[in-house]
Amino acid sequence: MPLEISRNDIRNIKVDAIVNPSDRFLSGTGGTDRIIHEMAGDELYKVLDNVVLNKGEAIITDSYNCNNCKYIIHTSGPMYEDGNHDEEEILASCYRNCLNLAKENNIESIAFPLIASGSFMFPKGKALKIATDTITEFLLDNEMNVYLLVYDNEAFDSANKLYRNIKDYLNKKLNNIDQSSIRPNKVGKEIKDKIGSAFGSYLKDFVQADYSYDESIEEVTEKKTVRKSKKETGKFEPDESFSECLIRMIDEKGLLDPEVYKKANIDRKHFNHIINTKNYRPKKETAVALAIGMKLNIKETNTLLERAGFILSRSSKFDLIIKYCIENKIYDIYAINEILFEEDQKTLGC
Repeated sequence: MPLEISRNDIRNIKVDAIVNPSDRFLSGTGGTDRIIHEMAGDELYKVLDNVVLNKGEAIITDSYNCNNCKYIIHTSGPMYEDGNHDEEEILASCYRNCLNLAKENNIESIAFPLIASGSFMFPKGKALKIATDTITEFLLDNEMNVYLLVYDNEAFDSANKLYRNIKDYLNKKLNNIDQSSIRPNKVGKEIKDKIGSAFGSYLKDFVQADYSYDESIEEVTEKKTVRKSKKETGKFEPDESFSECLIRMIDEKGLLDPEVYKKANIDRKHFNHIINTKNYRPKKETAVALAIGMKLNIKETNTLLERAGFILSRSSKFDLIIKYCIENKIYDIYAINEILFEEDQKTLGC
């Protein structure tokens, strides 16, 4: 999954690089900075002894005694004053410079804590928005698995319009369910509990983005020609597989493969495996992610999900969140994942 919000611990997550949010002098004295220095050992203190960073800059070092990563990328975050001293741009620079360093060093996976949201007093809601915006922008043009570690719900703003609308929608839907009429074989083990906590912030409106594709237009066009040929020769049977249904929908909507998998928060290798495996059976969150990536309506989404043996039910919190977002044309997968994450639901993607 290219971007995953996680409650994992920086000491336990297995990645190529972890990010160390520090002060200008990389002193190792506070919060996550102290934890990472303790993990890495005395060698890290020696290497960073005379290093001074400007706010927003980043450097990379070996991980030394850290067993869960190969590298540590250190960055100096901004102390929050009042929002009028370039704090937001400096914080965005922290993420941007760390990601660019990771790219330069061929790093495939990286884990960020929520930079500057602890002892530097950056409001957690704003910090989360800047993090997701900056990481998302980077991932439009680059392949990397990015983990954003968020430990509590303070980072989510529950006072906005989307929260109120979705909470009202879910309360109404779940309260109207006649539990005795639900057939177990359809509901399975899906969650039926009432809403008890606030929804996360829809941090940004969906914006059409320009994409930098790994494949040339000629290569993509050639693939589509092959697909069309298969369809004309009867390769697409009425009872088509999930992969065949996916390919058909992509082609019918005139989309490019990279446009779909990037908007679906799925990496290229996984996507290629999906479309090239006839009997591929995805997880539900992967199938839903692809529906979001293609901006399908409810009917089209259920058609795709049925090919994998799923439906959007009336009793599952996960399904109702997805249904609400699709009905209201909210197709920003990172915003949807923030809502799902806060509600302890599985997030969309690989």
